Amino acid sequence: MSVSSKAPPPAWSRPPARISSQPACSQLSELATLPHYVLRVDRQCRLLVARRTTTPFERVIEIRECFREIEFRLADIPRKNYQLLVDAREGPGRNDRAFELVIEEERGKLLFGFARNAALAATAAGRLQIQRFAKQDGREVLATDDPAQAFAYLGLRSHLL
Repeated sequence: MSVSSKAPPPAWSRPPARISSQPACSQLSELATLPHYVLRVDRQCRLLVARRTTTPFERVIEIRECFREIEFRLADIPRKNYQLLVDAREGPGRNDRAFELVIEEERGKLLFGFARNAALAATAAGRLQIQRFAKQDGREVLATDDPAQAFAYLGLRSHLL
């Protein structure tokens, strides 16, 4: 008997925990509307959706204040029991070094601790940035432009975003 040294398949190629062919769910309720993010939750499906708004971050302090507020708003969400979908499709693209350094320090206040993470990005560059951040953080995140693929990965039926 031989032992395979083959690495396990990447997260995006694994089948989701469960897939449903039911119609899209409309149970997301607003948790907070902030200048840079809208947070919505479906407590029955255990899903948190963080949708990036079109408002750009102008200063470093705005990034820090935003993520501090997100951390406060998510304090009662038992993250290990929830799936996270970040919808960054409408967010302004930005990858300058100063921005990325502050995001590296702050993004955990939104992203860390969830059972599974998926992110929607409109561009290939956005999806690559998400994958790079996930790799730096040692997390598995499906980065896609397809909401149906994101919900399948999370093992949830589609929700109206």
